[in-house]
Amino acid sequence: MPQTRLDLLRPPPHRGPLIAAGAVVLAVGVLLAELRLGDAVGVLVHVLITGATAALILGIGLQPAGEGGRPPAYQSVLLVTGLLVFEVFLLRLADALGADFGAGGDGARDTFVWGNLPPGAMVWTSLVLAAMAGWAAVARRSAVSLLIAALAAGLALVAAIAWIFDADSQGPYRFLLLACAIALALGSLVLRGSEPRHAEQLVNAGGVAILVIPLLALAAGVLQLLSLFGGSPGSLLPDFWELVVFAAGCGLVAYGAVDRVPGAAYLGFANLALFIVVVAVGADQTLLYWPLLLILLGAGALLAGLRPRAPLPPEPDPYRAGEQPLAARADEEITLRVRDDSPPG
Repeated sequence: MPQTRLDLLRPPPHRGPLIAAGAVVLAVGVLLAELRLGDAVGVLVHVLITGATAALILGIGLQPAGEGGRPPAYQSVLLVTGLLVFEVFLLRLADALGADFGAGGDGARDTFVWGNLPPGAMVWTSLVLAAMAGWAAVARRSAVSLLIAALAAGLALVAAIAWIFDADSQGPYRFLLLACAIALALGSLVLRGSEPRHAEQLVNAGGVAILVIPLLALAAGVLQLLSLFGGSPGSLLPDFWELVVFAAGCGLVAYGAVDRVPGAAYLGFANLALFIVVVAVGADQTLLYWPLLLILLGAGALLAGLRPRAPLPPEPDPYRAGEQPLAARADEEITLRVRDDSPPG
């Protein structure tokens, strides 16, 4: 029976790794061509190139794998690659529709380090990407697609704050990122029983949301240091946000160790490393307060774990012959003698 065009998008499983590797190489080549061509071709050409590439890769990756459970590794690679190219296509489409990528936004709204990405375009492109990735996560039970959907939705919320409310400080974004992390943690509890891998990815997305807080603080400190009249940066984060980053780092490390989730553990170590940096920058040469507090807490936990154990009670004496309980003599023939003390009839 001759194959149809749709059958070509349903490769046999044994060819999946080869097709996934080819898709990755193709995506890298297309993205490199996008950077090389630049203004040498029209924006509609860029839209057609990225759109056709994304449609091809996602068309293969979204096909049922036929295994019924988790998607195989090659299908996850296809979905991630296709979604990344799809985001580039959306940005090119926004450029074709009139988004001003050259100016980087609207004046004061650029204080959130958007570079050449206008917040308005970032809102709708991120929402479309989140919808596509969310559908892939549900239709193909792809946990990594759920991670991309959560990150894209968070990016859309942050861009909306910059676009609608014209926020020119990091404070509103920090509270929004913290709220996103809490919502993702609660969502992971809902999925923990039915979809544990999806729950893990929600935790990872929450860890990324918290990780952005010290990254933004460090970026602002570097810009101040490089500024001609900025001077040396002082404290990068208020005490409350230092506590948030530290608590999130410890929680992610603990979650990764208990549930054996490497991604959460890596994100936890990254949060703790950035916590050390932001607390150390501009601090006085003293042990107050974070160093002394953490040393006392860590030493107390170690001493509690290494304290001498109480001696166990002695084992009971073994039963002597003839004194074993009835349950211990179940294999023996048991004879019961009953004496009748009732009066004669």
